[in-house]
Amino acid sequence: MIKFLFSFLICFSFICNGNNSFSDVDSLIEKKQFLDAWKLLSSKESKSNKEQINIKKIDMCLKYFTKSISHQAFAFTNLKPDENIIQKRNLAETKLIPTFPFKIDVIIDSLIRENPENYNLYKSKGDYYYDIFILFGKDWIINKQEVLRRMYTAYKKADENGKNDYISLYALGYFHNLNSETNKAINYFKRSVSLDSNYAPTHYNMAYIYTELDSNNLALKHALSAYGKYKYITYKNNACQMAGSILGKLERHNEAVSVLLDCDRLIPSTYQTYYYLLNSFLKLNKTKEALLTANNMFSLDWKSHTINTDIIEFFIKTNHLTELISFYQTKLKNEKFDMEFRGHIQLHIAQAYSLVNEDKYKVKYINEAKESFTACYDKSHPIFRVLNKMIK
Repeated sequence: MIKFLFSFLICFSFICNGNNSFSDVDSLIEKKQFLDAWKLLSSKESKSNKEQINIKKIDMCLKYFTKSISHQAFAFTNLKPDENIIQKRNLAETKLIPTFPFKIDVIIDSLIRENPENYNLYKSKGDYYYDIFILFGKDWIINKQEVLRRMYTAYKKADENGKNDYISLYALGYFHNLNSETNKAINYFKRSVSLDSNYAPTHYNMAYIYTELDSNNLALKHALSAYGKYKYITYKNNACQMAGSILGKLERHNEAVSVLLDCDRLIPSTYQTYYYLLNSFLKLNKTKEALLTANNMFSLDWKSHTINTDIIEFFIKTNHLTELISFYQTKLKNEKFDMEFRGHIQLHIAQAYSLVNEDKYKVKYINEAKESFTACYDKSHPIFRVLNKMIK
């Protein structure tokens, strides 16, 4: 009985130590004492626990570094209560601070060779290459495609053996989406969402895929989720624009306008927001708002063929030719002397008449554009070839 109790206590002690072996390290991390946590973790390493210690070290390197040298060496800092790691990283970019060499790729491959059945090692390896892909893109030691391949191979092996989380499943889905393997991508994304429904990138990518599949109601659900969950304004704005465009496709234009105006408050004066707004305003016959939006688009770059073509096509498709011509005629009335500007406006009016097969007015404005451009361009300028092609 005593022998059994002694054995039980040893086993119980081992289990407890295994579960709490990093409690002191985690306590330091919670207090943002990252340098002290790293040093304490390093002091714990022995032959018997090196796999567990190095997995924890990798996790620290990816989450809590102050400075990274190509993810081959890392610096850590003890922060004050009011400091955050992002601020420290920004400051560290221009400073020389001591780093700890820690070549994760070499270390993890060595550990896997020693114990290929520890699938937590594969999961850590995937985490490492995923982080490199996010932070470095094309600018790492090996090319982007090889980084993605290593990430995928490691995460796949880990997942096949029950080691995954919402990020690894998202990354596997992202990889399949890049390779146009839509069904596989969706399956991984669904599994990722089932583990953590608050991870915005998964929702955003699901929205993108469902848009490509013309499953617009599903796409809208995930686009709105991504919009609500993203914290960074740029990503939030992208998700917002996607939601607005999908609402437009679903002919829910009042809702689209509401969402897109939110986009314009997040990041004012972006072309994509104006593009989708113009479509919805015209579909709702809100010509005053449509003309204001068209003017905002035009003001971004009045010479842009793409911008003006989009404006023209939206107005024509929604049977607003009269308002479109008036829009450009006002530009001509307000600018009497800049012949380059007038030439472009006359060209765009000719474009509009061409789309509705009004050849008489098309030719009239082509000839006026030629006159305007002759005053500011040499006869060899390519714009004259464009105008001559339009007459034919």
